[in-house]
Amino acid sequence: MGTSTLAALAGMGLFAIVVMIVVGIALAALVLSVAFRLAVGYMPSYLRALGAVVLTWIAGAVAMVAIGMVNSGGAGGLLSLAVQFLVGAAVVNYLLLSQNGSRIGFGKACVVQVIYLVIFIVLAVILGGIMALLFGSMLAHA
Repeated sequence: MGTSTLAALAGMGLFAIVVMIVVGIALAALVLSVAFRLAVGYMPSYLRALGAVVLTWIAGAVAMVAIGMVNSGGAGGLLSLAVQFLVGAAVVNYLLLSQNGSRIGFGKACVVQVIYLVIFIVLAVILGGIMALLFGSMLAHA
């Protein structure tokens, strides 16, 4: 009994998804550490930033389920963006502490989240431009 080709392709696809999730979490933790450094003035522990990213994603998913049950209209996208931002700021305030061990405050946590989002938007635009050039040139030669 051998494995079918379709099952092997499905397994490779699932492996690629797991690798992308792991790389995404690692990159997000690095960007959060840099954003925290720019806003607060020192670099937090990478493991704490990693925990903050994972906890933000989990808490954001729970919040999105709750919002999905309450709101099914067209304004749900803007509301979900605001909730994700506030959940991320709350997790940053809770997990990433200042140099003396106290919390940085919700205002500074919001600044960290704004810098974090701006860095990710810039990275997404750069990656999108690279992909557009790569795939555009491949289509032009076809």
